[in-house]
This record gives sequence, C-alpha cells and structure tokens, in this order.
Amino acid sequence: SSGINAEYGYSGAAILNAFSDTDNKNTLSQIEAAIDKYKNAKPPAPTRGITVDETDGDGDGDEAVEVDGADDGGMDLEDLIERKDISADLDKACSLLDSSAWKERAEGLENVEKTMNSAANITPNLGSDFMASLKGRLADKNMAVKTKAIGVMATLGKVLGAGTKKHKDLMVLLVPLLADSKKTIQSQVIEAMNIWVEHLTIRPLLTGEDLVAASTDNNPNIRTLLYTWLADQIKATKTPPKLPKELNLLVPGLYKSLEDRNPDVRKAAQACLPYIMAHVGFGGMMEKSSTLDTKSKKTIQDLLEKYKEEAEALAPKKAPKQKAPPKDDPPAKKAQADSLRSSTVEETDSGAESSVPSKKPAKKGLGKKPGAATAPSSKKKKKKK
Repeated sequence: SSGINAEYGYSGAAILNAFSDTDNKNTLSQIEAAIDKYKNAKPPAPTRGITVDETDGDGDGDEAVEVDGADDGGMDLEDLIERKDISADLDKACSLLDSSAWKERAEGLENVEKTMNSAANITPNLGSDFMASLKGRLADKNMAVKTKAIGVMATLGKVLGAGTKKHKDLMVLLVPLLADSKKTIQSQVIEAMNIWVEHLTIRPLLTGEDLVAASTDNNPNIRTLLYTWLADQIKATKTPPKLPKELNLLVPGLYKSLEDRNPDVRKAAQACLPYIMAHVGFGGMMEKSSTLDTKSKKTIQDLLEKYKEEAEALAPKKAPKQKAPPKDDPPAKKAQADSLRSSTVEETDSGAESSVPSKKPAKKGLGKKPGAATAPSSKKKKKKK
C-alpha cells in the first residue's frame, strides 16, 4: 500500500488507467481502496533518479510556487506511461459530430468515448478537426448531446493525463456551462473540471483572463458555483501554495458579487474572499477598492477588515532555507580542525618564546658615547674628599 501511496502521489488518477485492461476485478477494487486511503496523503520525497522542482518563480513573492512535476525540469512519472495516438480516429468521428441530426451527433460522441476508453492513455495529439467539433457539441442546443459532450470532456481529462496542459483552452469551455439551472448538469460540469485540474492544476487558469469573464457574468449560477469551486481549489493547492499575481484580475468581479442581490452569490463570494486575499494581500485588495463609489467602498472595506485575520492565517509562508549537508564526515572533520588548531597554537607559543630577546649585561664601551661610562666614578671620587 505504501507503493500505491507513492505512485498515486506522483501520477494521480493515471495509475488506474495503467490497470484498466486487467480482467481481475479484485485487483482493481484493492487498488481503488488503497487510492481512497492515501488520496490526501503526500507522496514520499524522491530520493534517487527523479527530482521535483518546487519553485518556478523568481523568489520575490510575485510568482506562484507549486509542485507540478515536470514543468520546471523535474521528471513527470506520467512520461513513463505508454500512450496511444488516436488522432486519426478522432478526426474520422467528426463527420458524425458535425451532423445535422442530433442522434448522429450523440452517436459520434459515444464512439469517441469508446475509442478513448479503449486506448486508456492517449497522446496530446487530438487531430486537426476534433477540437472544433467538440467545442460545438459542448454548446449544443440538444441537452442529450450536450450531456454526452461533457462526459467526453471528463474522459478526455483522464486519458490525457499530463497532456491536459496542452489543451487548457478546452477545459475553460466547461466554465460557462455552469449557467445551466439543472443540478445534474452542474454536478457533471464540476466533476469534469476537477478531473482536468487534477492534472492541469489551477495555476494556468489564473495566469490570464480565462476566469475573468465568468467572474463578472450576470448569470448567478456561474458566479455562485465558480467562487465555491475556486475556494475549494485554492484550499487544495499543493504547498507552497503561492498563486500568481494575475489572481487579482478576479477581484473586481468578486467585489461585484459581494454586493449582489442574490444571497447565494454573496455567500459564495464571502467564502472565497479570504482565500483570494491570502494571495493578493490585504493592501492589494484595499487598493482595488479605491475605485468603487463611496457606498460600495465602505461595504467592501468593512468586509476586508472582517476577513483580514483569516486571510493572514491562510497566507502562504516562505519555507526556511535549508543548508546543504557537509560533504565530509562531520565528526572526522571537527577532529581534524581541532588537531590543526592545536598544532598551530603550539607552534605559535614556541615561536613567541624564542623571539623574546634575552637580558644579558651589556659590555662596557659598546653602544655608549665616550665619557658616559666614566661619569659615575668621578662622582664617587668627589664624595671621598
């Protein structure tokens, strides 16, 4: 089970895909049980052969730092998984996906899902036409087709694995679907988003304006679900969890939602507020409120003061710098240094003694002026008289 912990910690859900072809259901159930047990546990630190770079910023606090595997030079274990290129099959399916008959479009999506499940792990090559066709089906007016397209997106996130990083634009297309009032659709979309972010991570979605439009959308469902989901994702971000400065692009939409008439929108925005403030900073949040009108400014600034302490507690702390371990054996090195210091002191002491001049009686007439030696004897003769 400790091996499962390490493998799942580094590879994520891809470990299940590696066993998808097995006929032994007991083995699969045991693996799934072990994954559930270690789902929130941290993998052991790599000790040989593989390095994980935990920093990708410049150390000034503006850049986010997150353990993303191979993004910053470390080896991603998903690179070791054999993947199949199904791009030709995906392009062939486009004739059905673009059909005017909704049943044929639905059939095309079913065929695509079967192809992906059969491959288990696929390369990031999705063909030349498939992505455009899939985008159209995500916006399909037929609910049955749209539902199947969301399911295809979830499966695509699983089989792509780390390849999701090359198709971030596809994942962003899921966000507007949160506007649907049907709870089943909302849950399906959130599930698909979570699968993609498991591999993609939240960071790439915050380095641009991918979520900005949704944060200011007039549809209350989008903003309610987006802020709830965003708070959960920031909470789950791996340590050290400093997120990029572009996160402040979401602040205007957040302020708008904090004053929204819809109570669900306000509640979700307030729940997300301390998590965003933890990364943007209290000062940055206050600065963004300066452009609001007088009434809104007071409302927002009162909320910032209310959640200030909570945000400070959630703010990422800089990890202390670790000193590199000495190359030599510490006890032997210390003994060597003590011995060297002792011999140096002995040599210094003996040298000091030999350099002190000896006090010997000076010989008469040497180093004295003429007449200086006879002066005392002349004084004695005067006393005798």
